[in-house]
Amino acid sequence: HSVSILCLSSVSQCVSLLLCILVFCFCSVFVFQAEDPIRDAHASRGLSPVYKRHSYIQVVLSVAVSVIYVPVLLRYLGQSEYGLYQIVGSFFSYISVFESCMSTGVLRNYCNALGSQDREAADVTLSMAKVIYRVMTVLMAIVGVVVLFAFRRFYASSFSAAEMKESSAILLLLFANMMVTMLGSVYLTILTGHEKFTFLKVLAIIIQVAQPFFVILCVRKIPYAITVSTVIVVLNVLTVLMRYLYVTHKLKIKIVKKKKNRKVIREIVGLSATILLGCIADQIFWKTDQVILGKLFSTAVVAVYSVGAQIYMMYMQFGTQIAGVFYPKVSILYQEENGNQKVSDLFVRVGRVTFMIIMLILSGFIVFGKEFLLIWVGKGYTEAYYVAIVVMIPFSVDLAQNLALAILQVKKQYGFRAKIYLLSALINVITTVILASYFGIIGAAISTGLSMFITSGLIMNWYYLKKASLDIVKFWKESFKVIAASMVIMILALLIKKYISWNSARLLQLGMQILLFASIYVCVMYKFIMTSEERKQILAFVKRKL
Repeated sequence: HSVSILCLSSVSQCVSLLLCILVFCFCSVFVFQAEDPIRDAHASRGLSPVYKRHSYIQVVLSVAVSVIYVPVLLRYLGQSEYGLYQIVGSFFSYISVFESCMSTGVLRNYCNALGSQDREAADVTLSMAKVIYRVMTVLMAIVGVVVLFAFRRFYASSFSAAEMKESSAILLLLFANMMVTMLGSVYLTILTGHEKFTFLKVLAIIIQVAQPFFVILCVRKIPYAITVSTVIVVLNVLTVLMRYLYVTHKLKIKIVKKKKNRKVIREIVGLSATILLGCIADQIFWKTDQVILGKLFSTAVVAVYSVGAQIYMMYMQFGTQIAGVFYPKVSILYQEENGNQKVSDLFVRVGRVTFMIIMLILSGFIVFGKEFLLIWVGKGYTEAYYVAIVVMIPFSVDLAQNLALAILQVKKQYGFRAKIYLLSALINVITTVILASYFGIIGAAISTGLSMFITSGLIMNWYYLKKASLDIVKFWKESFKVIAASMVIMILALLIKKYISWNSARLLQLGMQILLFASIYVCVMYKFIMTSEERKQILAFVKRKL
């Protein structure tokens, strides 16, 4: 009964904390939507206002779920069980990228066939995709057995007998989940190809809300990490089933068995292999720290690091979402006269706006992060604050330049980025082991942050300038004003906090301080940093909404 009261109190605190975070969310969406005239000057190629709204809702919901979900899980599961869940999830993430990368190759072929109104080619693509997914499902079963033995051997000296037994069961459950996902991936391809974005987004939002609700309901009775995994698997099976029913009953599309077509298979696998390289690099970057810390220390240490990781993963969503809706625009501009220059100008403008948003979040977290973590997850997570900051600062460059990924894909230059990130990620594994051995979880974060700075901050900026024909000098000239202004506001806020005694450990006071900080930030950006064109776009946006 006392645990239930504590958790209800935690939920209450999280709901209130969510109001503080929504200040940042509102400012992000406000500036982001004000950029619609840039994005919509040409055909949007399927990105309707409804789709955009669902995307905004999904981002805000994702942040909301994380804010409420993490502390309640920590309260019910405890640090060890939560850390165990994070370790197994990180270990498994290296396998899960295969499905998403293969889906990219299938989708490219299927959309091309639909675009050219070649029904036969579309049917052949779906038929070959089904064959590929079945083969991969069988391979996944074999890989699952191998990975299970490797996992048990890797953590044999780090886990207790009970932890090893439970983590092995979770790993098997996740492999079964991946096999179900693979078998149902062809239906996701069909829905995406036919631009059923509303159905996909609404379904994703429903699952996003339902998952924490059912997880919390179940872990109250069975407080183990495997309970969380079981709920996730059940909901995933229901998601696959809903997609299947929509395709077969609503769209009335059936996958017709066709003769084996090696050319189509090669095209699908060829594109997927290139993207897979980049995906593996990303997974190593974001998941290796938890895997190594679980080996070197304990599941409780991983839990602390994972809280910091949760912060910078939420930070990631804002940056990637902003650039994401501009992706279709890049391919249109690139085909036009002076396409290189137009794409470069778009890159600079989007990067500048992205910096305005993410610097609000970064500077706000530096000023109020410790108090936020204390209210959010309680005492004992101070190191998570430094983990988040060490990664967020260099990561800001990658987020602000996220549109460059689409540009490289359009120009068929993505291969360099994938190779350099994979090399950097492998080096990061070595440096993480060394630095974590000396400095603990902060050392692991330093390793990741340093690798990111060298790769995104130095090497990729050189490549964008010399090989991708992007005006990096102009990008940093325009962005520097935003960065400098945000740093001045942040330093003044830190000085005020130091010399004026404000009780930020209380929720209401923290909320008021965040609101004041965000208001000053927006006013300074609007008055002194934004161009006249940017101010006009924001005023036009406000008038449209009023």
